Amino acid sequence: MKKFASLFHDLDSMTKTNDRLDRLVVYFENACPGDSIWVCWFLAGNRIKGAIKTGELRSFLSERVNLPLWLVEECHDRVGDLAETVSLLAGSNTVNKPISLDETIRKFLMPLRTMDTEERKETLYRAWDYLAMDEMLPFHKLLTGGFRMGVSKGNLCKALARVGKVEPAVIAQRLSGSWNCDDLSLEDILDPSDEAKDQINRPYPFCLAAPLQEKAESLGNIEDWQVEWKWDGIRAQLLTTVGGSGMLWSRGEESMDESFPEVLECIPHLPPGLCMDGEILAWGREGLRSFSRLQKRLGRKNPGPSIQKKEPVRFQAYDLLRVHGEDLRLMPMEKRRARLEDLLKKVPDHLPLGISSLIKEKSWEQLELRREESRDRGVEGFMLKKKDSKYESGRVRGSWFKWKVDPFLADMVVVSAQLGHGKRANLYSDYSLAVWDESGKLVTVAKAYSGLSNDEIEEVDKFVRKNITGKFGPVREVTPSLVFEIAFEGAQSSGRHKSGVALRFPRIQRWRKDKKIEEADTLEVIRGYAGMNDEVCNEAGPKSDADGNLLLF
Repeated sequence: MKKFASLFHDLDSMTKTNDRLDRLVVYFENACPGDSIWVCWFLAGNRIKGAIKTGELRSFLSERVNLPLWLVEECHDRVGDLAETVSLLAGSNTVNKPISLDETIRKFLMPLRTMDTEERKETLYRAWDYLAMDEMLPFHKLLTGGFRMGVSKGNLCKALARVGKVEPAVIAQRLSGSWNCDDLSLEDILDPSDEAKDQINRPYPFCLAAPLQEKAESLGNIEDWQVEWKWDGIRAQLLTTVGGSGMLWSRGEESMDESFPEVLECIPHLPPGLCMDGEILAWGREGLRSFSRLQKRLGRKNPGPSIQKKEPVRFQAYDLLRVHGEDLRLMPMEKRRARLEDLLKKVPDHLPLGISSLIKEKSWEQLELRREESRDRGVEGFMLKKKDSKYESGRVRGSWFKWKVDPFLADMVVVSAQLGHGKRANLYSDYSLAVWDESGKLVTVAKAYSGLSNDEIEEVDKFVRKNITGKFGPVREVTPSLVFEIAFEGAQSSGRHKSGVALRFPRIQRWRKDKKIEEADTLEVIRGYAGMNDEVCNEAGPKSDADGNLLLF
């Protein structure tokens, strides 16, 4: 536990990626394998869920340190992070026999999920008595699910690759999917044996595109690029096994078999040992539907025939990564595309499985004109893929780009704020934003916490503290004075929000210090955007022009 705590605090203080990679390598080379596999599990994005409720934790702390609950809550509000609050108040300088990370998790964390309230309290008190002061914060980060060390899964793979002398892509594949620390060991992850010995039925790490930030002409000859629409759906991989079964795997590393069973009906018509990359889309007889229609299927387990008929979906394939167990990721994009086309020609038309059509234009100028059709088609712009590119792990630069349409913009007023998390735990950096309704009142339509510089966040924090007009739990209502320009990808009608609309991916574009709150946008404007997105998209898959591009109905 001591080595893990030291790693946690060191990584938290480092700002350079290479320094963090070096520190991880040192840890994995010196820590015991039983502890190292837990670090891999957590850095891969896993969490111990359901160990304790935050209200229960505050209550236990109040009793332990003999402080009224309201004072503990005030401390939490001031510190901004519950794990840090508990660590500071319950911390002890008692020196005990060293305990490993593996033992700490199995002795103090994992059992909490099956204990009653009194047992959880006693177990937690024993942990507080046992852990050293510098071990308290990482322990409570694990306990509350707020564990972050500033290391992406991609950088974890790079560090492990340096330790085991194995390619990062191989490490990434071994860490993908659902696994636990009893099933997979550090030795398994670092095994230098041939990658072919890995299970061929597991999904691959997704290849992600970088945003195009320069003129498209800077990419060179348009003939060197494969262009597709950027679909507005759920990224997924469709896999088949040698045994004839299959699975649908999300980018968030979760099985979606129970949510979209109709897609799995395609498996008997596909070859074994297959992995296709693509997008799950809302798709009816008229073609592509809006993302808001797809949302009606999200989170549903085992949807019945009625919901499948009312809100049908489709798997739109755009890459072939494996077939008959053969890994195709190092094959050029153009050749993978040709094999994908040949494969899907044999699939019956009535199945919810299609291929992402290619967009063919002779110049970047003509392509940019086609890009203006994106919103009418219900897509987000273009995907640009170098024809000779490999399928790499993680976000790549230079070979895959997303050329999205410009976001919607609206000027909104800050009406409340909350303390942030991590390094912003003591700053009001999460904002609720409002526009004017028909009666002349401000109504909240979005929340945003990204887009401002550190200096601007500190400036807004000072304003919030001086202009608080109300308190609602952690939320601080403020005097309406600040106007932010908010960018968002779309809007849709929503009965769950008082405003009647919900925005997609809102973020702060800039601080409009030049504007007064009376100049902020209206709810009517936002509803206009929602009206655009609520309409059924006119993009239809079955019809295409002479170039194979999808036609509008």
